[in-house]
Amino acid sequence: MLKLRERALELLNLYNYFDEAIIFDDNAIAVYYYNNRTDINPIGEEEIVGKHLMEIFPELQNENSTVMKALVSGAPTYNMQQKVKLYTGQYVTHMTTTLPISEEGKITGVVEVSRNMKFDYRRNIYITPEIGRRSRQLFSVDDIISCCSEMKCVKEKIKKVSKTDSPVMIYGRTGTGKEMVAESIHTGGKRKNQAFISQNCAAIPETLLESILFGTVRGSFTGAEDRPGLFESADGGTLFLDEINNMPLNLQSKILKAIEEQKITRVGDYEPHSINVRIIAATNEEPIELVKSMKLREDLYYRLRVVQINLPTLNERKGDISLLTEYFIKKYNKIMHKNILGLDEDTTQMFSARDWNGNIRELENTIECAFNFSDEPYIHLSDIPWFEEEIEEELFPELDVDSGETLKMMLNDYEHQLICEAVNRHDSIHEMADELGITRQNLYHKLKSCKVENKFYMDRKF
Repeated sequence: MLKLRERALELLNLYNYFDEAIIFDDNAIAVYYYNNRTDINPIGEEEIVGKHLMEIFPELQNENSTVMKALVSGAPTYNMQQKVKLYTGQYVTHMTTTLPISEEGKITGVVEVSRNMKFDYRRNIYITPEIGRRSRQLFSVDDIISCCSEMKCVKEKIKKVSKTDSPVMIYGRTGTGKEMVAESIHTGGKRKNQAFISQNCAAIPETLLESILFGTVRGSFTGAEDRPGLFESADGGTLFLDEINNMPLNLQSKILKAIEEQKITRVGDYEPHSINVRIIAATNEEPIELVKSMKLREDLYYRLRVVQINLPTLNERKGDISLLTEYFIKKYNKIMHKNILGLDEDTTQMFSARDWNGNIRELENTIECAFNFSDEPYIHLSDIPWFEEEIEEELFPELDVDSGETLKMMLNDYEHQLICEAVNRHDSIHEMADELGITRQNLYHKLKSCKVENKFYMDRKF
């Protein structure tokens, strides 16, 4: 069952826009359901999973079911309009694409994705992304929240490179905001009214990646249709290729050729198509190390690295934690219809002291988690389940109770240690105070009492 879901989810990653998806096993039992339009169809996963196909759609017959057709004969169905009755009595009209899932030559299930025809009755479901409709507005450079000097430098670079068509390589750890930077480059330039298409190269099986990028012609392989790829779909705009190092080396050479010649050839075709696309690539590993380990072609790297933007981790910009926390609290107050004012003192200290290895994405997910459990004006540590497991290990190190020191002395020692570490990380008392979650005046007093005022006391950077 797990293997079936993993295989099907690989296929689902090909569809950047769809309203619903159902995965059936080889007995036509639903094992997965995703509904992106609960405003039209309020049914959730728990109401679908475990039910037989004919139980979900009681008026279906074997002979007119695309799912049964795929299970019995292995034949896919593309872009078929269907009006079906749900077990709730509601009728829905969908444009569906149904694909069999096979393992070692045996059909193990079916995945069916659909678009609701109520709003978009002419648009087919294609493997390439939809350009004309986006679920949200693209980010701009003004959406990047930071008081960190490194990020201010990044924002200045974005503003400058937005005005050109040069390729850009973005390097940043997972969760640091690489796609946000790519979108900001696009929206800040002359291509802002054209398509911005984003594709994670690790999300597509290697055997399908070439056809996704370059498109196909009818008959080039079984089931192939005349379809544009990502390069053609992004013509006039920007194509963002995330985790480009996960692309096979032979395909990387074709990407290089497409960038240099601004021409592509569809799979199975002989006639090249001219394109006008700006390429932005990204990786979560050091690019030069990827070249050394032969995961990234050297010639492609140097072609993409006309401009390289390196993003700092959240641990390197701890002064931004309070700003980002405030932003995410406002965001989830709006989404979840709550009125949370902020973090309590203990949680503020925990946020400042913690290593955010998942970066901004981890911070946002942590705040979203707290919103699910918090019923009070301020978020407490108890509202974040996994924090309770980390508090003793990360915030309170093991103390030597046999040292002869009193509790107050041990706490003072620990406070002194935290302050000394913060001094080494920052050149501004503003950033230190933000990280430690105390006022600048209080911090100045503690610096003086700890006798580490030499860095700040003389110039008093208030």
